[in-house]
Amino acid sequence: MGIKEELLEALGQWASKLDDPSYKERFKDFNKVMQFNFSDTDFSILMEFKDETCTVKEGSVENPDVLIETSSEIILGISDGEVSPTKAFMSGKLKAKGDMKDMLKIQMLMK
Repeated sequence: MGIKEELLEALGQWASKLDDPSYKERFKDFNKVMQFNFSDTDFSILMEFKDETCTVKEGSVENPDVLIETSSEIILGISDGEVSPTKAFMSGKLKAKGDMKDMLKIQMLMK
């Protein structure tokens, strides 16, 4: 499996948490686009939240609601539970731009 497929699968696992009714309720009326730019790849991945669901796909948009810039290694580490999203952010290994409320909501999916 290539790095792109690994990242799509990892972010897909985050998105699948919305199948849980308690998560679904928290994401009610959360219609946002989150874009991941990876420093070590030549592609971006979007997570599109709409109507209590989330779609993960390769791509980019001009003005995402939340922009995450990091390496593929950090995202895969977060997905595996080996890297703390908070520590990655605080150490500058993960940079995020957007509304803090949106970022905190999305952080729920990373755990």
